[in-house]
Amino acid sequence: MENGIVTGEKTSISSSTSITGNIKAEEHLIINGTIKGNIEIRGYNLFIGPNGSVEGEVHAQNVRIRGHMKGKIEAQGKVEITAEAYFSGNIKSKSISVEKGAYFDALVDLGRKPSKT
Repeated sequence: MENGIVTGEKTSISSSTSITGNIKAEEHLIINGTIKGNIEIRGYNLFIGPNGSVEGEVHAQNVRIRGHMKGKIEAQGKVEITAEAYFSGNIKSKSISVEKGAYFDALVDLGRKPSKT
């Protein structure tokens, strides 16, 4: 994902689609529909579009949220929460960005150890 654009092979779930259950894939995933379940796409990027809604656990390389998500994110890279996003839950990643205007209620673990003083 570069500048919020998912490139390469990808699967897209449209706004007219609702899935209850877990998703496991080996390509990027774009969600504009509703998912209630866990998503495992380790090594690939997840993009939750403005109409997208996810409730569950996510394991991905990078995650960008423009829609709604409630649950847990484990990302090997970056998590981006845009201004129009709603996120509630836990995040474990190397870095995170939250734009002004986003709803953000989370416990964040960046995997860093406290320095000795």
